[in-house]
Amino acid sequence: MTYFAKTAMILSICYYCIILGVLWIGQILGVHNGIWEAFDFPQQDTSPPVWTLIIGLIMTGTALCCLASAYRAAWTILGGGPKQDFRDLGQNLKRMAWGLIGFWVGYNLVSGVMQYLIIIGLPSTDGFEFGWDPLDLDIIFAIVGVVLLAISQTLERAWLAEDENSQFL
Repeated sequence: MTYFAKTAMILSICYYCIILGVLWIGQILGVHNGIWEAFDFPQQDTSPPVWTLIIGLIMTGTALCCLASAYRAAWTILGGGPKQDFRDLGQNLKRMAWGLIGFWVGYNLVSGVMQYLIIIGLPSTDGFEFGWDPLDLDIIFAIVGVVLLAISQTLERAWLAEDENSQFL
């Protein structure tokens, strides 16, 4: 099972980096004008201002770094097996939690804020539908992150108790 999870992590982070990299970098370099389709906006003849595209690239890169951080922690947990102590498991769960929460925040910044930034300078926004819901299905990332934070705190306390007990033995 760990092989499947590790393969899925590798494939998904590579897929997201390639797809989103091509989207933002291709738009910045003028290779295509696909940003409008990505946000379900009507096709425009002009590209959004370059500074907004750079902000979108940075936000997307940050969100993907958070996801990669969560994946790295999950990879470490899966690789540690049953021999991990409470402290290491708790620290890795905390890293995974913050990675998932950071990804959720970054994703919502890209999907929510960026749609307003890329339209700056357009003469009209007729036909544009601004759909953004921070409580959409992706809220699962934040919920799981908060739960993992709580579990990591419990494991930290368990490690302290285990360490205290081992000094008596």
